[in-house]
Amino acid sequence: MKIKEEEKKLWLELYDVARNIESLEPWKYFSDMDLFAYLSDTYKDIFYCCVMGNAGMHKALAIYKGEQIHRYMDLANGNYPSYLLANYQECLTCNYLSRNDTLPKNREIIKELGLHFRGTWISFENFEKGYEPSFINIEQVKMMIEMLKNFYMMFIAILDKGLKVNFEKGEILFRYYDKKTKLYLNTPQPLMMPEKKFLSVEISNDLKKYITKFPQRDIELEYEFLNHLPVRILENKEKDGRYSYPILRCIADKKTGIILSQEIINMHDFKDKEEYLGNSLDKLINFFEKIGRPKCIYVRDEESMMVLEDLLDKAKIKIEITSRLDTIDEVVEAMLEHM
Repeated sequence: MKIKEEEKKLWLELYDVARNIESLEPWKYFSDMDLFAYLSDTYKDIFYCCVMGNAGMHKALAIYKGEQIHRYMDLANGNYPSYLLANYQECLTCNYLSRNDTLPKNREIIKELGLHFRGTWISFENFEKGYEPSFINIEQVKMMIEMLKNFYMMFIAILDKGLKVNFEKGEILFRYYDKKTKLYLNTPQPLMMPEKKFLSVEISNDLKKYITKFPQRDIELEYEFLNHLPVRILENKEKDGRYSYPILRCIADKKTGIILSQEIINMHDFKDKEEYLGNSLDKLINFFEKIGRPKCIYVRDEESMMVLEDLLDKAKIKIEITSRLDTIDEVVEAMLEHM
């Protein structure tokens, strides 16, 4: 892998910052639920950092941009099946791993930079919903330089300067640039979360009249339609070399444990996400036509609920969120074991 000279300087700067953080060993002092937040004037957004490795697992820093933090909190508070964890981990990571656990592409970058590691290798990864974990691009390198420099200073404020943050009581450490004093300030404060932004789909009154004609039956359904399966499909290779994951769309009868419909969806078959969501609502309405309206539909997360909320409200169908969809999960986990 050939790196341009101007890009090499940025990569080397990033590795210098990562080594500085390694020297502090923040995983000895912070758990993955101790959050640090930094308001960036460059990117006009707030970034969150959590430190992994306190429990003895692999050491890393995870950087979440803006509303990505919601998925992290969902993951921390939910009981999602392991095959879906990649759907709730959108972030950039700075990893301190063994050579064997380092992505081949990252090993190429390290070799090209002329860096050498013994035991622990430093590398960087991009986790994006719907894709395999991948190495970071040069724009993400620039972003990581700014983020890690500022999170390093926040660690210093606690470890060397004695700043007190009551993480156990829900406080975070927040860093920002104060234009009045022309200084960066580190202040303990309650956790601030950005607004959640989900797509919603409204149905017409004519469609409401149509679906409410179907009898309501004493059945409960599970519906999965927004999460990706961690399965590599050769034709899903993107121009940048990454592989996109297919979406699992599945309807199950919760009481009987029977799968009523199961599809592997390639998002390239749709013009955009909005078209796919409309198609997924049509799929559900087709079931109402065949079996009647269920009393309740269980979905995986808040995003799924927001898509279906207007339809189910007008159809007088209860909706429940549960991180595990027992019937669907049992079938999919068994399927993946044999792949």
